Amino acid sequence: MNWIRSTTTIKQMILLLLFFLFFTTLVFWNFVWKRKGLPPGPTPLPLFGNAFAINNSIYEKFQKWSKEYGPVYTVWLGEDPTVMVTDYEIMRDLFVKEGEVYAGRNFMSELFKTCTASKGDYGGVIRTEGEPWKVVRRFGLQSMRNLGVGRAGLEKHLIEDMDRFVDQIKEEILKNGGFEVNLQKKIDRLAGSTINRVLFGYPFEDEQMTEFYELKHHMEQQAFLLSSLTGRLLITMPWLHHFPIFSQTFKKIDKNLENIYEFIKNPINKRIEERAKQTIEERGEPKDLIDYFLDQIENEKNEYFSLKSITPFCFDLFLAGQETTSTTLSYLILYLLLDQRVQTKMHKELDNLEEEKKNNNLDNVITQADRGKLPYLNAVINETQRVCNLLPINLTHRTMADSTILGGKFHLKKGTSITPQICCVLLDEKIFPNPQRFEPERFIDEQGQLKRIEEFIPFGLGKRMCMGESLARTELFLFTANFFRNFQVLPVDPLHPPSSEKIKGFSVRLKPYKCRLILRSI
Repeated sequence: MNWIRSTTTIKQMILLLLFFLFFTTLVFWNFVWKRKGLPPGPTPLPLFGNAFAINNSIYEKFQKWSKEYGPVYTVWLGEDPTVMVTDYEIMRDLFVKEGEVYAGRNFMSELFKTCTASKGDYGGVIRTEGEPWKVVRRFGLQSMRNLGVGRAGLEKHLIEDMDRFVDQIKEEILKNGGFEVNLQKKIDRLAGSTINRVLFGYPFEDEQMTEFYELKHHMEQQAFLLSSLTGRLLITMPWLHHFPIFSQTFKKIDKNLENIYEFIKNPINKRIEERAKQTIEERGEPKDLIDYFLDQIENEKNEYFSLKSITPFCFDLFLAGQETTSTTLSYLILYLLLDQRVQTKMHKELDNLEEEKKNNNLDNVITQADRGKLPYLNAVINETQRVCNLLPINLTHRTMADSTILGGKFHLKKGTSITPQICCVLLDEKIFPNPQRFEPERFIDEQGQLKRIEEFIPFGLGKRMCMGESLARTELFLFTANFFRNFQVLPVDPLHPPSSEKIKGFSVRLKPYKCRLILRSI
């Protein structure tokens, strides 16, 4: 019996020793080895990383870590480290001066390869890197210039859409003797029509709105799912979808993506069918981006331009162009509703321009040619972009070669994820005192002109700057000028104004709110 007890004791000791070795190895791997050479940062948990720490107070969390660990620190999203850069000067050194090294992309590529709708697709401008990304981005920018983006060519259509938007509201005000409305859906349609016109050649008509709002629902659901704990872990470790706790989230992500892809593919397939029945002469000049892309497929005959890459290209541009502009405009209206002083000051500037146009017998419609005469209005747009700060976590870059940062203090291997955390710059109290306060005057100089602040980078910086910047700036200016030229915005209940609290997600959203519109005499 003694030898049995002795054997049992030895087995227990071996098991304890193995457990101790496993635990010691795990601790050493998680807390020492895998963090070797990387900047310091919050301690990651095995498998989950810092996923639990990235919660609803995400802006505050990133700023807190910046103060605690310095302007460059490491956050673990699952088992993937991401180096966060929160200082503007360091961002400029890395992403501008050494742009080629830090122009890679590590953004949901593996998750998209796992989803049903996007499996087998390749392309776009958000998830690609290297030569394919350079070629397609260059093509996209040139094609948008050809379509008149940022110039009078597209401006004419945007003003027509804006006029219809304003006229509809005027009719409702005159009919009802005042107007209380949630403008967010109307703005969604306006912004959606703009990017739809650039991509597919037409704005949204009334009969298409049910389908469009269904699309918006899928997009909002997708943003919510991807920002959840299970969603964030699926982004970095898509294989987790095989496990029960993650499978339900993945199924919803997969279905939403399928619905969004279907919306994008319908006009593409329709155009392909139309072109198949036409001669080259009948097609004429390209009317939109899909015409340019389909021409490129026929002319280039390479993998960068194919029927497999056209959908990701349109998908990237539609989501980026619709959601960000719409949310920014909704925030702008809310901020001016909450701060009548700023709105009054902007109205005065618009009235002065109106008077000048009248005295010179000029058309009273405000165009981009008037931008230089409206410095305060431009300051309001800038301050809205700064305060609403749409992306809690910026899109992740990836190093294209081994590199060193902070004067050789840290060594990053090729393929390391690195992010310019722009929200930390836009809310940096050293650059923007009282950063949470909405104060357009910070963008006005002593001569009353628009002041350029180098650190104001809402569209990013370096080679990965937003390629839709020109379109977005045009939309924001034309809407703000022509909308507030016609209307004053007031709270429905001055004692209980709507909240500017952000709904955190993949990008921020506003809670639905109503406002009261008063028609201005112009």
